[in-house]
Amino acid sequence: MDHSSDGTISPFIDSLANQNYWPAVAARFLSEGRFSAVVELCKENLSDSTGLLSGHILLARALYEAGQTESAAEQFYQVLALDPDNAVALKHLGDIAFKAGDDFTTISYYSRILELDPFCQGIKSGLKPKDAPTTLKVTLVHHSESVPPAVGPLRTIPFFTETMGDLYLTQGHARLAAEVFRTLYKRTPRPHLLEKLKQAEDKARDKEKWISEHATITN
Repeated sequence: MDHSSDGTISPFIDSLANQNYWPAVAARFLSEGRFSAVVELCKENLSDSTGLLSGHILLARALYEAGQTESAAEQFYQVLALDPDNAVALKHLGDIAFKAGDDFTTISYYSRILELDPFCQGIKSGLKPKDAPTTLKVTLVHHSESVPPAVGPLRTIPFFTETMGDLYLTQGHARLAAEVFRTLYKRTPRPHLLEKLKQAEDKARDKEKWISEHATITN
């Protein structure tokens, strides 16, 4: 359900709302800022049409606008489960991560949007990161994984693409990069993916060796 830049809905959607088509009615409520009404309407109807993508998007956007970011994120994840390339969900999840100060996850979502649409002009946010109210710039700081590869769970990988694997590898997350390339290679066994997988695994082993030796020295 598209909205114009001033928050109004299109005449077509408005006509559907007049015919009591519930997603259009929810879109009208959203444009009017009636977020609780959107949530109530969507929850009433999504139980009978769980696969309706527009309903999940409207519910997620209403929750997001109402400041319920955790609940909104859950709904946006459902949107991605139905449509892994949905730019609306990717953008909002990136914004949520940005607001939480998680730069790496933020850039992961925004990079995915640019991968889908290299000419996208919509990746900008009115959100301000904590303690930095004068800038909206997201800066990636290189940092290594703080635990040995054999200890602790992996960070949740939002999606598996070659770009995502390259980004993890560049940022020093060799284990995550290996997991991405391993999954991609299982899906499509291409030689260059196998090479990247071996590269990531080698870096992960080198890091494990360094951490092990360092721990032995310090202890």
